[in-house]
Amino acid sequence: MLVSSFVAGVLILAGLAPQNLSACKLVAPIGAAYNATISDPFRQPRCDRCAGNRGIDYATQPGTPIVAGASGIVSYFGVVANKKYLVIRTAAGRRLTYGSISTSDLRIGDFVVAGQIIATTTTTLYFGVRESRGGNSAGAIATSDIYVDPAKYLAQNTDDLRHAVLISGIDSGSKSVDLDSSC
Repeated sequence: MLVSSFVAGVLILAGLAPQNLSACKLVAPIGAAYNATISDPFRQPRCDRCAGNRGIDYATQPGTPIVAGASGIVSYFGVVANKKYLVIRTAAGRRLTYGSISTSDLRIGDFVVAGQIIATTTTTLYFGVRESRGGNSAGAIATSDIYVDPAKYLAQNTDDLRHAVLISGIDSGSKSVDLDSSC
């Protein structure tokens, strides 16, 4: 069963299986048990290089655990403009970006499970979601990424998030949450 789930995930990442994009539910990046407020909400930029906020910024206490919003593979971990960033690519091709992180033991290629503690915060946390938009031109598939408001995925399951985050590993030691895997 585990092997077939892994193979299905690889097929989806390779674009060889249909994707259910409308059912995505993300675990909140910071558990309800921790105090975090939104310091800068999502603001869609007018163009690729225009000003805006391509995610949500949270004011946090340093060392607050950050949890994976969905299961996936770490596709980036590094420093941009003197801030550490970690990106998780999900089976449906979404990229969940966590920025201004303090510490993480994860590396590129590591598999994470929704709700798993992936890092800790500094005094802020950036959380963004990018989706791939594909187009077919003369037989070639062209894709581009677009930043979307993460709140639309968090708001869909507010009641589930409170329950899931509290059992996600932050307080109980568990490493996973049972969420829809189509993210």
